[in-house]
Amino acid sequence: MILVVSGLVACGRKSGGGDGVGKSGNRRVMAKSPECQVCHQQAHQVWQASHHALAHRKVGRVEDSWAFLDRSLTAGKAEWKFSGGVKTPLIEWRDTGSGAKPISLAPPMVIGHRPLIQYVMDFGNGRYQVPDASWDPVKQEWFSMFGADQRSPHEWGNWTQRGMNWNSQCAYCHFTQFRKNYDDESDGYRTTWLEQGVGCAQCHGPNRAERASNECMVDPKQKFTPKQWMHSCATCHARREEFDEKFQIGDDFYDHYNLALPSQPGLYHPDGQQIDEDYNTTSLLLSRMGHKGISCIDCHDWHAATPKGGQPAVQSDALCLQCHATGLREAKVIDPAAHSFHKPGTKGSRCVECHMPKTAYMARDPRSDHRFPSPDPLLTKELGIPNACNDCHADKGLDWQIEWTDKWYGARDRPHDRERTRAVAAALRNEPDVLPKLLGAYDQEDNAAWLATLIRLMAPWTGDGRVLERANRSAGHADPLVRAAAASLLGRWPQSGDAWTRLTRDPVRAVRLEAGWAGVERLPPTDGLLEEMNQVAIHQSDQPGGRMRLAQLAIRRGDPAAAEGHMRRAAAWDQGSYAPLRDLAVLMAENGKPREAVAALEEAAKRAPADAQIPYLTALALAELGDQQGTEAKLRQAIKLDPRFSRAYYNLGLLLSAQGQLEAAIISLRNASDTEPADPGPPYALATIYLRLGQPAAAETAAREALRRNPGHQQATELLQSLKR
Repeated sequence: MILVVSGLVACGRKSGGGDGVGKSGNRRVMAKSPECQVCHQQAHQVWQASHHALAHRKVGRVEDSWAFLDRSLTAGKAEWKFSGGVKTPLIEWRDTGSGAKPISLAPPMVIGHRPLIQYVMDFGNGRYQVPDASWDPVKQEWFSMFGADQRSPHEWGNWTQRGMNWNSQCAYCHFTQFRKNYDDESDGYRTTWLEQGVGCAQCHGPNRAERASNECMVDPKQKFTPKQWMHSCATCHARREEFDEKFQIGDDFYDHYNLALPSQPGLYHPDGQQIDEDYNTTSLLLSRMGHKGISCIDCHDWHAATPKGGQPAVQSDALCLQCHATGLREAKVIDPAAHSFHKPGTKGSRCVECHMPKTAYMARDPRSDHRFPSPDPLLTKELGIPNACNDCHADKGLDWQIEWTDKWYGARDRPHDRERTRAVAAALRNEPDVLPKLLGAYDQEDNAAWLATLIRLMAPWTGDGRVLERANRSAGHADPLVRAAAASLLGRWPQSGDAWTRLTRDPVRAVRLEAGWAGVERLPPTDGLLEEMNQVAIHQSDQPGGRMRLAQLAIRRGDPAAAEGHMRRAAAWDQGSYAPLRDLAVLMAENGKPREAVAALEEAAKRAPADAQIPYLTALALAELGDQQGTEAKLRQAIKLDPRFSRAYYNLGLLLSAQGQLEAAIISLRNASDTEPADPGPPYALATIYLRLGQPAAAETAAREALRRNPGHQQATELLQSLKR
C-alpha cells in the first residue's frame, strides 16, 4: 500500500500524515504547490510547465491514451503488450527465455514527461516497479531503455528486481516530501509523500512555525547561498549514496549523501567526462568552472528548470559569454569567432557543441556533459577518451585532429590535466608502476573533487608511507570530499592513529561514515558512530548493499548468525553479484565452516569466473581442509587471472616452502615482494628460506628489507639478532 499525506489519494487509497519534522524536532507543515500559487502566480506558472512539476503524476493524460492503443514491443526475449486506452490501461509482459511468471498489471502512475515516459507497476505490499519498456511521446512508439543491454529476470537490474524498484531507486527525486518507509518484516513499503512532482516545498523547505495570515508561508528573510542551493539541487542531480531522506534546503549535502567520483570504474572517463548516468553534480565539481564556484543557479532558471534565456541563449552562446566575454568570476575571456575556428552559425562555432558533448541515457535522453571538457584528440588516440572534434570529423582521423588542435590552440594551458588523466587511466586499468603517477598528480592538484579521486585510487597502496603521508595531509582538508577519501584509506591502516580518530568525529556525516566503515573493527563497542552507521544501513536495507552493511555490523558485535542471514538475503536479491557470496564464504571460514565456505565460493565463481579473489579465497578454505593439491591449484588459478596478485604469490610461496620446494618458493615470494613493495611479509619469509638453505648473507639482506618496510617487525628483528649470535 502507498500512503500520501494531507488526505491526498494515490492508487485509490487514502492515507495518513507524513513526518514534516524540522531540525528542531518540532512538527513543521509543508505547503503544497497550489497554496503558493495565491501569491506567486508568475513563478507558479513558469514552474507548472517544467520538468520538475511534471516529474510524476497519475495516469490519465492524453498521451496515455495513445500509449495504450493496442501496441506491442519485443526487446530481446521480452514481449510486451499495451492495451486498454486511458481508462483501463494494461501492461502485459512475458520473458520467452526463462521460466519467469508472466505479468499483467494496470499502471497507476507515470514518471516523466519528455523525452520519454515510464509507467509504474503495482507489485503489491507497497512495492512498485518500473518497466524498461518506455513510451516516446514524440515518436509515438514504445522502446526498451535498456537497448541492447537486455537483462535476465534473475538479475538485480531487471525491471522486476530491486535495481528497478520505484520506492528506493526512482521516487525520491520525482516527489515532494517523499518517504519510502521500508518494512523489513514484510519486505514491503508504507511509502508517503506530500505531492507528486518536485513542488515548491521540496526546494523552499517547510513553512515557518509562526506567521501572520498575510505573510508568506516560507520565511522570506531566510536567504541561502549559491552553495546551499547547489547542495539542494545535488540531492537529485548527483550520482550519490543516500543516508536518509531528511535533507532540507540549507543542510549540507554531505550530511545526507556521499558523492560518486571517477575512482569508481565505469562511471566516468579518466578525464572526468561522463560515461554512465551521473546527473551532473560530480561533473561540475570536477570542472574548472565548478572549482571556481560556479553553481547550478548561475546558468539555470530555478523555476523553469531550464538554462537561463532558454535555448536561444544557449545556441547563441549568450549564456556562456555572460562570463567568458567579460572575465566575470575569473573566467577566461574568449572571442567566439577567433576561438572556435568555425564559421559563425555552424555547429562547430557553438560553445556547447565542443565543451558540453551529449550522451544519450535511457536510450532516448541526450544530456550535456557538465565537466565542460576541452576536446583533446591526443587523449582519444592514447586512451580512447571521446572528444567533440571526433563527433564531427571522425572521417579525417585522429592524427588530423591532433595536428589542427595543436595549430589552433598550441600548448595546453594546464598540462597537468593530461598527466592526471593518464594517471587515473593507468590506475583504473591496474597497470604496474602507477603509484608514482598518482602521487605526482596529487601533488599538482588543487581541485577538491580530483584530490578525493586520486586519494581513493591509492587504496591498493594504503601501507605505503608516501600514500599515508598524503592521506594524513588530506585528513585536514577544508572540503569534506577530500576528508572522506582520506578516511577511507586511514581506516584500513591500524597505524593511522589520531588522524583516523579525528575523522570518526568529523562534523560532516559522510566523513564520519567513511572512517567508520573503513575501520569498523577498530571502533569501541560503545562508540556512538556504530549506531549512526546502523541507522544508515537500516535505511539502505531494502537493497543488497544495505544488507551487507548490516552484516558487517553484526560481525562487529559478535553475531555471526545475524550476519549470515543478511549476507544470504543480499546474495538472493542480487544473483548477478558475487560479493555477498564471497563475504559469506569468509564468514563461514572464520567460524570454522570451511566446507560451507567452499560451497559458497563455487557459486560465486559461476557469477564472476574472471575474478581472482574467488580462487584465492577457495584456496584458503581448502587449506583449512588439508587439501594441499587443491590449494596449490587454486592459488595458481588466482595468479593466472591476476599476475599482480601479491597475496596469492605469498601464500603459494609458503605452501611450496612447507612442501620442501624451496627454489620454487623463492620465485613465488620474490613475485609477492615485487608486486607489493610495502608488505614486510614476503621478504621475511624469504629470509627464513635462505637460512634453511644455509645462505646467511641473503637471509640478512631479506630481513633488513622487511625491517625497512616495517621497522617494528619483531620476527625480522629477532632473525637478525640470531644471525649476529
